[in-house]
Order: sequence, then C-alpha cells, then structure tokens
Amino acid sequence: MDVHYHRRNLPHYYPEGAKFFITFRLYDSIPQAILNELKADLEANIAEIIRQSPPEAQAQLIDKQRKKHFLALDDYLDKVKNGPHYLQQAEVAQIVQEALHFRDGKLYDLLAYCVMSNHVHLVIDTGVQLEKSQPYHNLDKIMDSLKGFTAYQANRQLGRKGHFWQAESYDRVIRTQEELENIIRYVLNNPVKAGIVDDWEAFPYSYHCVSAGQHSVIQPV
Repeated sequence: MDVHYHRRNLPHYYPEGAKFFITFRLYDSIPQAILNELKADLEANIAEIIRQSPPEAQAQLIDKQRKKHFLALDDYLDKVKNGPHYLQQAEVAQIVQEALHFRDGKLYDLLAYCVMSNHVHLVIDTGVQLEKSQPYHNLDKIMDSLKGFTAYQANRQLGRKGHFWQAESYDRVIRTQEELENIIRYVLNNPVKAGIVDDWEAFPYSYHCVSAGQHSVIQPV
C-alpha cells in the first residue's frame, strides 16, 4: 500500500485505499483566540506526556490528547451562535450533499456524513479507487475538489464572494472496525448532541449508507 503525506498547517497521513473520518468547517467559524488557546493546551499536554510517560506509551497517550483537542473544537462549533452558519440554509446544505453523493462510487464509498450549520462530518472509504483503472486521487485532492466546487456553488447561491471553507480540515485514518462504528455513531449523533433533533434520522442533512439500503461493512447504527 502506498502512503502519502500532506502538510498545510498540520501533517496529514494518507494511506491509499484507507477509510477516513474528515471534518471541515466554514471559514472563520472558530475565532483565532479560541484556536490558539486550544492549541496551547494540546501542546502543553503533549509536552507533559513526553516528559512523564515511558516511550512505549507515548503514542497512544498523545493520540488521546489529539482526540480530546478535536472534541473541544467540535463542541465549540456545535454551541457557537455568532459567526457564519451558511449551511443551515437548505439550498446550501443540499449543494454539499449533492457534491458528496456525486463522488460516491468514483473516488470513495460514502459511508456517512452530517452537514451541520457551520461544519461537515464525513466518513469515506477510498478503497474503491484501487478497483478502478484510473489515477489515484489522494484525500487532499478529493477534498480540494469537493471544497472548491461547493464553495463556488454556495457563494453563488448566497450572493457573496470570498472564502467559504477553512483551508485546513481535520482528518483521521480509521484503522479498525470498532473505530469505524464508533465514528459513524458520533457523526450521526451530532445533531442530537447539539439539541437540534431527538433522533438522528429526523435530521435532513445526515446520511448513513446502511439506512439508505446500500452495501456497507458496518451494521446499522
């Protein structure tokens, strides 16, 4: 299996044919002061792990801290009232949904997503590309295409110009079946956790391939 690395502000690890959990958000949806504070906390906790923990335990402990950091950012996105919330408009959310489904079966198998008012959670399996006689598209190329197209269409719908998506996305390689199932539950539960609906299936901008009657390697949530 080929492995590709990509760096913008953060290093990204892209094994070919892997499953990924991705979160991307609207431009300026989190103030820089909040980002700086949470980043400082993460760096301090990682430094403490390196100082205090045995080398063989450090990778797992650091990974837990990175998950904690992501959850803090995601919690902020669910609760913030000001800032851009373009995706709460049905026409804009549908632009994103249609773009996600358009690439399904071509660049990835679409396993799940949730389009919130200011961010999107996405779970995909890029293994489908290995079965096709076509150039392989790494995750960064997939996301650049997806974000570029939807930004243009959404800005046109909104009658605005300028940045739409934040350039940096969060992505994580999914390594086990248990992790896959936990992440999909997390994605589908996002509007429930945010207090928007009582049942994830009542939220119009969520998707799960099993609930849609399509093949998946996971059991229904």
